[in-house]
Amino acid sequence: MSESLDRQKAALLDLIGPARTLPEWGALDVGDWQAIAAMAQQHRLEPWLHHRLRTAGSEWPVPADRAGRWKDAYRTASFCVLTAQAALVRLARAFGDADVPMVALKGARLAFFDYPEAALRPMRDIDLLVTPDDLPRALDAMEQAGCDVPADRERAIARALDGDKHLDPILLPDCQRYVELHHRIAEPGLPCIDTAAILASAKVEILAGAPIAFPGDAEMLGHQVLHAAYNHRFDCGPLALVDIAQMLTRSPIDAARFAAMANDGGWLAGARLVLALVDKVMGTTGLDIGQDQVPPEVLAEGERLLLQDFDQRAQVLLSSQTARDGVFPTLAARLKGGIKREHDEGFARWFISRAMRTVRQGSDARARSEAASGAIVARWLGQP
Repeated sequence: MSESLDRQKAALLDLIGPARTLPEWGALDVGDWQAIAAMAQQHRLEPWLHHRLRTAGSEWPVPADRAGRWKDAYRTASFCVLTAQAALVRLARAFGDADVPMVALKGARLAFFDYPEAALRPMRDIDLLVTPDDLPRALDAMEQAGCDVPADRERAIARALDGDKHLDPILLPDCQRYVELHHRIAEPGLPCIDTAAILASAKVEILAGAPIAFPGDAEMLGHQVLHAAYNHRFDCGPLALVDIAQMLTRSPIDAARFAAMANDGGWLAGARLVLALVDKVMGTTGLDIGQDQVPPEVLAEGERLLLQDFDQRAQVLLSSQTARDGVFPTLAARLKGGIKREHDEGFARWFISRAMRTVRQGSDARARSEAASGAIVARWLGQP
């Protein structure tokens, strides 16, 4: 990876995290600020950066155009919060009326109950989790809430159960929000927490007068670890670290119980790496599960992965999986998955397109560098 990109990534993390030393302002030129701004927008960090700048006062000589962009993003997020809340409340009431046990995942709890302001935590989709057996009734409840549920529900459910963690996104038109209906929190084949255990741990919060169930604190943190380290190899960005820091400020967790859960589930290495990154960027959480055992090289490469280019993340994930499972098993698994699925453009076109995209990504210097980082992290995640 180029020295300039490393500098730009480091500067953005410095701006995000209270535990970091502020960047050398004079060393950042116009090109650096353009790169920082692009990464911040891609990773939904602008409202948080506005919050950090607002609370820092005049200590941050951020260019006026960048500060203005962050402020605009914060204002936009403030309005978007209203549609997210409306969708979440309506869905929770519909599931309650249908007597379908459900928990809302990730951003739904974080934004409204863990951050100082919901606008600081932008949300893309509304993520809901039910048991596999409850998927048909969950779709009925979503239809009652006004969602555009699939015409062929059996096919949509079968497709999700056959190799995905959720159904294809479903639109709630009134709120212009997509809903991902999960039956598990991690992709098949990856470490996971049992859906029934998450539902059993549920805690209820009140939002706009509606009771909404969320995972218990330990399960919530476990989901964040699995999502960041195993499902996404950190391409979900530094917002995951901010999420965890904000949550742990409000909800202390029993370290011994959490470490035992992670160890039993086979994801203790990932939990240690994620918490080591949170400690380094956001400040010590007080939750000690042995994250000091993460090798410095792994921690450094994990930090590099926090600001991946979204357009290249498929190549990084491919390299990571190859490092963990070997070249031929990885390629065979991907081909098998592609054969099992239907492709609107036809299998031959899909196969050629996938191959060309992989070759194109592999020729990009940044993609190759981030893929190398992903391979190092993947080997660590594969440890017991």
